Amino acid sequence: MPVEQYLEVAQNTSFKDVLVTFFTILQSPAITLFTAMLLEIVLPIGNNLRLQALTPFFRKLARKVNRSENSAAQNLFSSVFLPFLLISIALFILLLLRFCIDHETILSLLILPFLLESKPILKTALAIKTALANEDKTKAKALLQPHMQRDCSKLSAMGINKALCEAVGMSMFINWFAVMVWYLLLGIEGAVLMQLVAVMNKAFSIKQKEYQLFGSFIYKFEQALLLPCTIAFFMVSLFSVSVVRILKNIKTHFKTYSSLTSGLILDILGSYANVSLGGPRYYSGNLIRLSKIGGQNEPEDKSPLKIYNKVRFTGILFVCICVLIKTYLYAANIH
Repeated sequence: MPVEQYLEVAQNTSFKDVLVTFFTILQSPAITLFTAMLLEIVLPIGNNLRLQALTPFFRKLARKVNRSENSAAQNLFSSVFLPFLLISIALFILLLLRFCIDHETILSLLILPFLLESKPILKTALAIKTALANEDKTKAKALLQPHMQRDCSKLSAMGINKALCEAVGMSMFINWFAVMVWYLLLGIEGAVLMQLVAVMNKAFSIKQKEYQLFGSFIYKFEQALLLPCTIAFFMVSLFSVSVVRILKNIKTHFKTYSSLTSGLILDILGSYANVSLGGPRYYSGNLIRLSKIGGQNEPEDKSPLKIYNKVRFTGILFVCICVLIKTYLYAANIH
C-alpha cells in the first residue's frame, strides 16, 4: 500500500475507532495479563494492599479452630473447612465485583496488579545484598527471617545467599508466575485462588510445629495447584541454553526431592541459574539435612538476583508465547 493511502486511512480513522481497536486487543487474556504485569511494576502498591497482608489475620482465625485440646479428626476437619470458607468468601466478593463491573478486562486490570508480587521480593533481595556488601550479617539475617520458616540466626554469608535464592525463587514462582498461569487457565478467579492458597499456606506452614497437622491440607492443595505451573515453566525453560543441565539434574535428583512439586521447582531454578540449592537447615532448633539440588556453583551475592531475573524472563517469555498462540488462532479463524 502506498504511503499516501496509509496517510488517508490514518486521517479517516476517528479517535473512537482507535479506542475500540485498543480495547479489542486488550480483551485477549494474554494481553490483559501483560498489561497487568506492567502496571504492577509502575504502580506504587504497598505491602498492606496485597493479599500477603492477610497472613496475621489468617493465623488468628487458625488459632480459634486449631486448638491443642481438639482431636486429630477435629483439626483435620478444621484444616479443610477454614480454607474452603475463606476461598468461598473471596469468590463471593469477586461475584459482587463482577456485578458492579460487568467487564472482564477492566475487572482483571483492577485486581491483577495487586495479586502479582514481583516488587516486594526484589526490594528484600536488594536490601539484603546491600547489608552483606556492608558486612552487616546481623541486618541481613533480620531482613531475611520474616520470609523464611527456617532459623536464619546461624547462617553464614553463603548460607544467607542460599536461603535468599530459595526465598526469591519460590516467592517469584508462587506469587508471580503461578498467578499468571492460573489467570490464563481460569481467569481472575484462578489468579485469586492461587494467591489466596499461597497466603494460607504461608500462614499455616507445616514447618511450624503447631500447624504440622492443621496445615497439611492447604499445603497439599498448593502443591497440586503448582503442578501445572511447574510443567508450564519447565516447557518454557526448554528454550534456554541451560536445557541440557536442567534435564540432567532433574534425572539425577528426582528421587531426592523432599517435596515433589517444590523440589522440582527449586531444582529447575537452581539448574537454570547454575546455583546449588538445598542442603542442611534448622527448623525449630532441629537440624534437617536435605539433599543438594540445582546447579554446581555455591550461591554468592549476585545469585538471588540471577534467579529473580531467570523467573521474570521465563514469565515474560511465557506470556509472549501465549500472545503468539492467541494471534495465530485468531488469524486461523479469520481464514
